[in-house]
Amino acid sequence: MLFTKARLHIKTEIREWIDEQWPWLVEKLNMGDLAEHLVIEPTDEFFPDKWEASREAVQNLFGTVVEYAEVDRDRVLLGLLEPQEEMPAALLKQDDKYLLPIEISELRDPTVVVAILSRKLALLRLIDAGLDLKRDDLPLLMDLACVVMGLGIFNANAAVPQVPR
Repeated sequence: MLFTKARLHIKTEIREWIDEQWPWLVEKLNMGDLAEHLVIEPTDEFFPDKWEASREAVQNLFGTVVEYAEVDRDRVLLGLLEPQEEMPAALLKQDDKYLLPIEISELRDPTVVVAILSRKLALLRLIDAGLDLKRDDLPLLMDLACVVMGLGIFNANAAVPQVPR
C-alpha cells in the first residue's frame, strides 16, 4: 500500500513514558518555551574550533557544551582520566563544584565527547531539579533530558556506529 498511516516504531509503553516525562522535564529544567531554544547540531556554526584530541581542544569543547547545556561554568570541572577498569562516576562532588570525569581513550571522536558531556551535564541539571537518583529510569531520563536541552543529536549519533558510504 502506498498511503499507509504513519506510525511510530516504538513500543506503546515507551511512547507513553516519553509523553509523561517530556513536560515534567521541560518544567524541572526551567526550559520555558522550547521553540526559543536552539537544537545544537554537529556543524561549524555550533562548534567552530578545529577538533584534535588535545587538552586545550577538550577544554574548549567542554566550555562550549557547558554553555549549550545552560550550566554555570564556575560549578563544573573537567577531569581527564587514564582508562579505568571500572567506569568512573558520572559526577564527583568536590567542595562547591562538580568534576565531570572522562577517559582519555574516549577523546578520539568529538561526537562521543559531546554526548558523554551532555549526559553528565543533564544529570547535574536533574540533580539541581531535585530528582530522586534512585529512579529506575534514570539513564533514560538523562537521555531525554539531553534532547530537551537541545543536545540529543549527539547521543543518537554516538550510539550508532558509522557506516561506510
